[in-house]
Amino acid sequence: MQRYFVIDREMSPGDTGFEAMVERAYSIKSKVRCLCRRDRDLDLYIANRQGAYILARWPGTGALHAYYCDHYEAPDFLTGIGQVRGQAVVDDDVTGETLLKFGFALSRGPARSAPASFTNDKPDVRSTGQKLSIRGFLHYLWDRAQLTHWHPAMQGKRNWFVVRRELVSAALSCKVRGESLGQYLFVPETFKLDDKEAISRRRHGELSVADASRDAIMIMVGEVKSIEKARFGEKMLIKHLPEWPFLIDEDMARRFHKRFAVEEALWQSDDDGGHLVMAASFSIGASGLPQLYELSVMPVTRDWLPYEGLEERALLMKSVASRRRFVKGMRVNLALNKPIASLTFTDTPHEATAVYLTRNLPDPAYDKALADLMRTQGVSHMTWRTGDELPSKGLAAQPIATPSGVGSGKAH
Repeated sequence: MQRYFVIDREMSPGDTGFEAMVERAYSIKSKVRCLCRRDRDLDLYIANRQGAYILARWPGTGALHAYYCDHYEAPDFLTGIGQVRGQAVVDDDVTGETLLKFGFALSRGPARSAPASFTNDKPDVRSTGQKLSIRGFLHYLWDRAQLTHWHPAMQGKRNWFVVRRELVSAALSCKVRGESLGQYLFVPETFKLDDKEAISRRRHGELSVADASRDAIMIMVGEVKSIEKARFGEKMLIKHLPEWPFLIDEDMARRFHKRFAVEEALWQSDDDGGHLVMAASFSIGASGLPQLYELSVMPVTRDWLPYEGLEERALLMKSVASRRRFVKGMRVNLALNKPIASLTFTDTPHEATAVYLTRNLPDPAYDKALADLMRTQGVSHMTWRTGDELPSKGLAAQPIATPSGVGSGKAH
């Protein structure tokens, strides 16, 4: 069970008065300490997001927590996060906030009078880790919101309301161009017909940056409902935005279907309730409709876990059905020819276990990079292909000794 030291006592989230103690710790600027490891001081900070008090780990400390802890994060170097950390993603160790650097614009100049480009997530001279592509942004935000984390208690409890809440909350702890990412991010709320007018008013408030200037560009993250023919091209309909289609001309539609043929095929072939998530930069035109600039799409399972291919989807579905605990690795800006840990299981004996998909086609450069990655200490490693067994399940015994110096962390 997750344990914390809050002000002057040890508590668990289910204990009576836990929320009140966390709120009090926030008011007196006292840190909360995670007790997953009794041999190390692991302070957390408290964030007040949308009226809720959330315990969050300090940037860069996820891998220091015990691998069975809710605050554990797989080491950055196992996924694409390691490529952008410290460059496109800069953590502030004092405030706990993260500065993001984008490789796509948030304002429209003369060169962007028309949406000449709609995606920059193909690795090229711009995607070296210095700035986040639109795909990299979507992957990072999904991970920041911990929508990559899974444990059995989540079964059947993730829906768009939960996904939106976590994405918006994650954005509030990030900055871009020195300002809160939250004011540039638009995530449509769950549509309810009997609350239509109130939802419309709230949407206009959330779009205030784009409404204030035709040159302002925002970012939308939403679920694609359908892609349909339109009078002069095609239109992308986003769930929960029934009256706000994203129009794309014939040339953009052609390039979209060519670039994202794999993602579309995976989405269309998923008969198990999967979704297609889109991130797009847009401005609002004179018509009041969104004008697209750059976009990327990401297939996810019915439980909103991202995947890149059929084999990875099979791995996810088997892991969820087997009631396993794991963290999904995200590629971010990293090219497809670079290995990453697809899943890191956090319920295996002794230490976390990183799982890599086996490639069917020979690729000496990839195989060498994977072999180097699998020599990393502190994490167990294994490869997997469809039909293989999952890593053995069973947590190591958790220490129960009283921590020394608990509660003595510097206030902030």
